[in-house]
Amino acid sequence: HTDAGKIPSGTEGLIVSLFSLGAMLTAFPPVSSYFLDSWGRKASIMIGSVIFIVGSAIQALAWGTTQLLIGRFVAGMSIGLLSSVIVLYQSEVAPASM
Repeated sequence: HTDAGKIPSGTEGLIVSLFSLGAMLTAFPPVSSYFLDSWGRKASIMIGSVIFIVGSAIQALAWGTTQLLIGRFVAGMSIGLLSSVIVLYQSEVAPASM
């Protein structure tokens, strides 16, 4: 069978888009500001990093499409949070002369 191991294009699109949806969800200001206000900058970066490791582990250990999709969404959530938090943290720790 020549199609063995191929992913349908609809499923492939879902795998790619769930990462972006997860990122948009946590980059949304009410969500990212919760982490920033409740946990602070450094702790939010650590939380985002742990979430990324969990999402990566879910993807690496996936034995089915559903588990892979969940892992992509979780990893995307971490990128959304980190994209919001790291920019603020860098602006706060950069010297004023820059």
